[in-house]
Amino acid sequence: MRRIIVNPWFTHFSRPAPHAAARLLCLPSSGGGSTLYRPWLGGLDDVELHAALLPGRERRMLEPPVQTMAAMIDGLVPAVAALADKPYFLFGHSMGALIAFELTRSLLARGIAPPRRLFVSAFRAPDLPNPKRDLHPLPDDEFIDALREYGGTPDAVLRHRETMEVLLPMLRADFRMHETYRYHAARALPVPITALAGRADDAVPASQMGGWAKQTDAGFDMHHFDGAHFFIHDNRDAVLKTLGESIHEELAVAWD
Repeated sequence: MRRIIVNPWFTHFSRPAPHAAARLLCLPSSGGGSTLYRPWLGGLDDVELHAALLPGRERRMLEPPVQTMAAMIDGLVPAVAALADKPYFLFGHSMGALIAFELTRSLLARGIAPPRRLFVSAFRAPDLPNPKRDLHPLPDDEFIDALREYGGTPDAVLRHRETMEVLLPMLRADFRMHETYRYHAARALPVPITALAGRADDAVPASQMGGWAKQTDAGFDMHHFDGAHFFIHDNRDAVLKTLGESIHEELAVAWD
């Protein structure tokens, strides 16, 4: 299936759908690329699916990976603005949830239309400290062992030394970005937030996600799914059903 590049920061896996009611812009977990969301293709009715294509991976492999949240947001804001000509929603899984949150804050601060709803998946509330040790400064072997515990990278890749030599700078940059992130208190978002949590997620227990409610004054809800940290794959259909219902409910309210 041919990929269509909408702009350097976002891609999707089918032809644009000009008559779709809305767009869903998806941000990946640490080390993830746009292909994280390929399995979602065709799972949302009347919604155009876009996945972030971040520097240091896939078609942007030769670009240096982003090291800080501020630099990531500076790159993403104009890319999102270019897709804001119709109603859109932001979804972020793990690290992507934190990026989506700060991206929404920045869009509002710059007077750009924000998402109709923010979906945050498998990442603790942003004001909570990281309960785990920082991984990005670990020696290579320890860092790779820690990645294995997260479960997002195939073991065959982790065991392939040449591949990991190529991937490690990007992976370290991703972990550095969210591990060095510092939350700054600000007014709650005028954007509703939906949190998604995996019942068996040992990396981010659901108890760490309820605090997202404090980040919005426009409405909050939370959904639990069977599966571990990558329940968005393990329970794809249930996740997409929840997203689709929430998106179309939000659009119906806007059109009333």
